[in-house]
Amino acid sequence: MFLRGWLRKGGPAELPPLSKLDAEVSKDDPMEAEVDERRLSATDSAFGVEEITRLALPYELAVHVVMEVNDFDTVESIAMVSKRWRKLATDKEVWKKLYFSHWGSRTPESTLKKLRHANRDWKQLHFQRQLLERNWNKGIVTAKYLSGHHDAVYCIQFDHNQIISGSRDRTIKFWDLESRKCIQTLEGHKGSVLCLQYDLRYIVTGSSDTTIIIWDYENKKKLRTLEGHAAPVLDVRFKDDIVVSCSKDCTIKIWDISTGRLRRTLQGHHAAVNAIHLHQNYVASASGDCIIKLWDIDTGRCIRDFAGHARGLACVQFDGDYLVSGSNDKTIRIWNARTGECLRTLTGHEDLVRTLCFDRRRIVSGSYDQTIKVWDFRTGDPLMTLKGAHSSWVFHVQMDAAKIISASQDKKIVIWDFTNKVDNVMDFI
Repeated sequence: MFLRGWLRKGGPAELPPLSKLDAEVSKDDPMEAEVDERRLSATDSAFGVEEITRLALPYELAVHVVMEVNDFDTVESIAMVSKRWRKLATDKEVWKKLYFSHWGSRTPESTLKKLRHANRDWKQLHFQRQLLERNWNKGIVTAKYLSGHHDAVYCIQFDHNQIISGSRDRTIKFWDLESRKCIQTLEGHKGSVLCLQYDLRYIVTGSSDTTIIIWDYENKKKLRTLEGHAAPVLDVRFKDDIVVSCSKDCTIKIWDISTGRLRRTLQGHHAAVNAIHLHQNYVASASGDCIIKLWDIDTGRCIRDFAGHARGLACVQFDGDYLVSGSNDKTIRIWNARTGECLRTLTGHEDLVRTLCFDRRRIVSGSYDQTIKVWDFRTGDPLMTLKGAHSSWVFHVQMDAAKIISASQDKKIVIWDFTNKVDNVMDFI
C-alpha cells in the first residue's frame, strides 16, 4: 500500500474530454477508467525515473515498484539507466501487467482467460499488438475473397475458425476461415436467408419465407421451425432460452428456443422492423418508421424511443450504454441508451447505411454506396474508407481486432485483413 500511494503522489495528469461522448465513456466504462487512473509517466509523477532508480530495493520489491509505474515509455526509460534496472524493466511480470492494463479492455474475455494462464513473451506481444493497431491506423489492409453463393449474401457471422453466411440463393454456407473454402451447405428455407446467429448450441436463421429455423450446431440438423410472422423475417437474435425476431410485418416476437413456443409479441412500430440487437434483458429495434425503440424483454414494455433520423432505419447495435444506428438518411447516430439523447451524428456515406458494428474504439459501417467506412467511436471522425472490393450494395459487416468481414449483393464475402507482418494474432481476437 505504501508503494502504491508513493508512486501516485503526483497523480496522473487529467486531460479534458475531447467531447461530451468521451466524458460519457470515461464514466460508463469501468475498465477504461481504471486503466486511465493507473497509467503514470515519469513526467506526470512527482518522482521521475531518476528518483525511482536511486532506490536501493530488493529485486522483488523493485519489480513491484516498476509494475506500479504502469506506463510503457517510462518502463523503457528505466531500462536505460543501468544493467540492474534493465533487468527489472524487462521482467516478465512487469510486461504482463503492462499488457493487461493497456490491452485488456480491447481483448475478448474468452481470450483474456486463456492469456492469464499462458506463458508469453509479454513485451513482444505488446509490440505485435501495437503493429496491428498501426495497420488499422494507417489503413494497411489486404482484401481476400470468398465466392460460392449463387446470389446476394445477406448475413454473416464468424469466429476463430469459420464464417457462416446466408444468401438469397436460400442456402447457409460454412467456410473455413484460413483456406476460404466452403466446407458445408445447409438447405431448408423456401426463401432468401436474410439473417442468422449461432453459438455452440444452435444456429438460428430467418427468411423471406416468414419462418425461423433452429438448427443443432453440432450435427447441423433442423430442430424446429418457428411460424408466426406474417411477412419476411428481417433479423434474429438469441440468448439463453429465447429467440427474438423482427419482421416486415412491423412486429417483434419472443420465442422459447427449446420448444418453439411464442412467448410474446411486441407491437409499437408503424413500419417494417428492419433490425434488432439484444443486450442482457433488453432489445433495441430499428424500423422504417424512423424510430428506434428499446424494450424490456421480460415485461414487453417499451422503455424509450430514440427519434432523430430523417428517414427509415436499417441497422442498430446496442451495448447497454450506447446505441449506434444507421439510416436511409445516409447518417450514423450515436445515442446515450440511458437518456435517449443523440450524442453525435456521423456523415460521409452517399447512400443508405445498411449495416454496422462497433466497440468502444471503432464503428464499422457498410452502405449501398458500395463502401465500408471505419470511424473513431470517441470523436466520430472518419478513419478510412474501404472500397473497390464490392461491386454492389454492402449488406452486412462484422469485425474483430484483426479484420472486417463484409457481405454484398455482388454474391461475394470479403475479408479485410489488417494482420500484415503481425504474429500471435490468435492472442488478440
